[in-house]
Amino acid sequence: MSNLTIRVLVAVVGIPLIILITLYGKLPFLIFVLLISTLATYEYYKLATHKNSSPIILIGMFTILIIDLIFYLGEVQHLISLFILAILLTGLVELFRKPKPNGWSAISNLATTPFPIFYIGLSLGTLIGLREAKYYDYFKGGVFIISIFAIIWICDTAAYFVGKSLGKRKLYERVSPNKTVEGFIGGLIFAFLSSFIARYMVLDFLTIYDVVAIAIIVGVFGQLGDLVESLIKRDAGVKDSSNIIPGHGGVFDRFDSLIYVAPLVYLYFTTLK
Repeated sequence: MSNLTIRVLVAVVGIPLIILITLYGKLPFLIFVLLISTLATYEYYKLATHKNSSPIILIGMFTILIIDLIFYLGEVQHLISLFILAILLTGLVELFRKPKPNGWSAISNLATTPFPIFYIGLSLGTLIGLREAKYYDYFKGGVFIISIFAIIWICDTAAYFVGKSLGKRKLYERVSPNKTVEGFIGGLIFAFLSSFIARYMVLDFLTIYDVVAIAIIVGVFGQLGDLVESLIKRDAGVKDSSNIIPGHGGVFDRFDSLIYVAPLVYLYFTTLK
């Protein structure tokens, strides 16, 4: 079976399933976000081992579970307490760990353990906050999240094809040699177009300012999130974060843009609205 066939089959099964889970929300959506958060974090921890680091995986997994439950229950005021306890526990566990024969850096371990908790776990956890928000009726909340997914996908796809066909100037060659300025601009333009189309079709509760904010977040910061993940993988010396999704690489690969988009959209709606 060719790689293209595998990619198509995974998409045919995976996309409708994600849509159904997102529309339904509640516990299935919590489990979905928890799954992608913990898998992406685990992939990050495995990438860190390429740099002779040995993060404390169990602390990361457990903390992300609590983060998602906090967003699900709407008790976000407890997040700071959770992060303080997680940081202190990381230090204590590292203090009493027995080093591996080839050695490791305690400083590196202390840094790599909490980073993906914030970068991946907290960022993706905001999806639950957006899904359970009271700004719109519950079904529209699901439509809103699906629209965000779609706008990200359209932006990424446009950036790829515009870059392939028109790209001449490298965007950031040190990190991602194939990305171009033209592709970045193409992605941004299509982020705006798809955001306004989504508002016209299904997101009529959003204002023009909301649509512009979402388009900028996806078109600019979503693409920058892709570059950040490329930086991490390049430093680890790998092409994909894993091969857990047949034909598509890792979970971290698939949701790298969302890691930036979700928390920024969440902050926009919770602080500026």
